[in-house]
Amino acid sequence: MKTPKAEEVIPVLRSLIAAELVKTYGLRKAETARLLSVTPQAVTQYLKGVRALSGKNFPVSEQARKMVREYAGKIALKKRAVAETELLDLAYEVLTLTGSAPSMREGGEEAKMSAVRLLRQRLVAEQEAAEIFLSEAIKASDDMVRLLFRQIASDSIRHADIVQAAIAAVEKDAVDGPLPDPERLRQLQQLEEKGHSAGFEEVKKLLKSNVVKILLDSIEADEEKHDMILEKLMAVSSKVKTEVALE
Repeated sequence: MKTPKAEEVIPVLRSLIAAELVKTYGLRKAETARLLSVTPQAVTQYLKGVRALSGKNFPVSEQARKMVREYAGKIALKKRAVAETELLDLAYEVLTLTGSAPSMREGGEEAKMSAVRLLRQRLVAEQEAAEIFLSEAIKASDDMVRLLFRQIASDSIRHADIVQAAIAAVEKDAVDGPLPDPERLRQLQQLEEKGHSAGFEEVKKLLKSNVVKILLDSIEADEEKHDMILEKLMAVSSKVKTEVALE
């Protein structure tokens, strides 16, 4: 039996999602059709199993069904129409559960598509996290808790920007541009270390607010991250400089 492609699994997913939206969440066929970008008649056919691949052609495991149920729950909650690329990503996840999806290790265009789908999933997750924590920040009554939630939301937005850049890099086979000189990076690292040479341990002993202690801990975590970034960037820059010198 030939394993279907991700595009061929989408009708199965639409059928399963339509059933969840109508039967579990009580959505009307017209609303379900809008969310799935199909006609109400198509939803009727999905519910009857007319427009989907049969179970014989593509048996859907219970684990995959659980994934689809969770996905349908998100759709019902947000009431936002699902993009074709999102269904394609879900189809790929289902195929991954069956061991039918191409591995990124295999290389080539299929591997590139696999990497982009994985990144898109992370992008959606980061965007959702940003929305949730911004909402929680607005509702928080404590100023310090609000600041923590805003910080998490800000990080998620920044992560989403990075993931979008990674998607573009994979799609375009992007390579590194000119890098800062290793010596300049070393100077920057020293400046960074000098700036946070004094820790917050003594300050935290005086604080009665545990939330403020967490905020100070987050600063120290950021500083460790900055050190990691500069160390790795220095290593890459030094390697490139050595390679150029040997040419």
